[in-house]
Amino acid sequence: MFFESFLLNLSVLVVLIVALVFDYVTKFFSYWYVRHVSYKTPIPFFGSDYHRVLGLTNSTDEVVKLYNEHPGDKFVGRLKNRIPDLIVKDPDAIKRMLSTDFAYFHSRGLGLDKSRDVCIRNNLFYADGEKWTLLRQGLEAVLNGLCREFDIHACLSVANGDTNVQQLLSVVLDSVFDNLLLGDEGTSIKELRTTLQKRSMIVKLKSYLKNIFPSIYVTFGLSTLPNNVLKNTRKYMESSKLQRLIDDSGYMHQVSLKDKHVYASENEFASSTLALFVTEGYIPCLYTLTALFYELAVNPQIQEKARNSIEKDKGVNYLDAIIKETMRLHPSHSIISRQCVKMYQYPESNLTIDRNVTINVPVEAIHKDKEHYENPEVFNPERFLDDQGPTKHSYSYLPFGAGPRKCIGEQLSLRIIKGVTKMILNKYELQTCSKTPSKLAVVDHDFGRVIDKELWLNFKLREF
Repeated sequence: MFFESFLLNLSVLVVLIVALVFDYVTKFFSYWYVRHVSYKTPIPFFGSDYHRVLGLTNSTDEVVKLYNEHPGDKFVGRLKNRIPDLIVKDPDAIKRMLSTDFAYFHSRGLGLDKSRDVCIRNNLFYADGEKWTLLRQGLEAVLNGLCREFDIHACLSVANGDTNVQQLLSVVLDSVFDNLLLGDEGTSIKELRTTLQKRSMIVKLKSYLKNIFPSIYVTFGLSTLPNNVLKNTRKYMESSKLQRLIDDSGYMHQVSLKDKHVYASENEFASSTLALFVTEGYIPCLYTLTALFYELAVNPQIQEKARNSIEKDKGVNYLDAIIKETMRLHPSHSIISRQCVKMYQYPESNLTIDRNVTINVPVEAIHKDKEHYENPEVFNPERFLDDQGPTKHSYSYLPFGAGPRKCIGEQLSLRIIKGVTKMILNKYELQTCSKTPSKLAVVDHDFGRVIDKELWLNFKLREF
């Protein structure tokens, strides 16, 4: 002991411990200050991310707020817990980091690549390094094989009058994805997506842990799918079209050579791939189509123009513009995250980004920035018909991301969205009803965006 008094020694020890802890949690508080980057003032233990950690707001709202509070800056800094985190606002900087200097930012840095969760394990969204390269090459081969036409006409006969849009679209997309991936009209897609769409307290807690404390999610081996659903999915996959395409591509074997923990069974690997198509394909398509029909219902003139142009067989460009405008206002992924894997010197300034610092591209905030779009809050497909392009910079429109990690299923998603939209507009007039909200309630869930409440619209059968 340093002193004869036990209490005095204890007090000194407590002070030392508190000082060390305080130094640890505040180590990076001046990180952005010394780099001359505007930043949000942090607090101990929570950093500047306390609103999100405490569940007071979601990631998108917090990033949009910081984006708007610093209109003249290219970058805005903050701390996630105690780790530096950078919001990249400038399209030129985004292009450089996502594309030109991709080698420095090829990792998403979500900390979930070691998870045993079937919905994460072999998911391009979470994979890093050489495993990501092999998964992407294999999935490109699978997507090239998904050429079978899908039939959605029989699924819409039940719609008439006030209709729950998500329920209607779920029936349609169940048929589309069953036909596309499994080659039949079964119930496996419905069971899988119903489980993945649940937002109970347990599911929300798991989503919170994935986003805020991914190491806890991985350490405790948490999983999205219950065992009975996973068992049924494996059974459905045995003779499916997707299973045959994976077998033909041989990419499961290539991945297994690099990851000793990969699933031993090809059927299990195919089930994981099916979950990927649902989480990163089905659910974003459902979100986009729901938002699109809402916008058409509240903008009847645009809806009628789209229908007339489709009927005259000249509506491809205008329908494309409607889809693009929907994705501008309602991107399914509002933030793109990348982790710096080695020290990076931004060439246009003295900014140095250290290894493990995460950069965030605020897609939704950029899409609604008046610097890039005139009247950004207005639904106006005409902006995408301009020969000069919709924006001043190509990297200010990022619904599918950009660079080598751009969404691999972009063309397939657009094909599905366009097909469903054309068929519904040919058969129905969409109108608002007494249950239609004045604004869509959108929240974050599992790194994407979902509509928080049921959307009701009036589907009126057209007279021919």
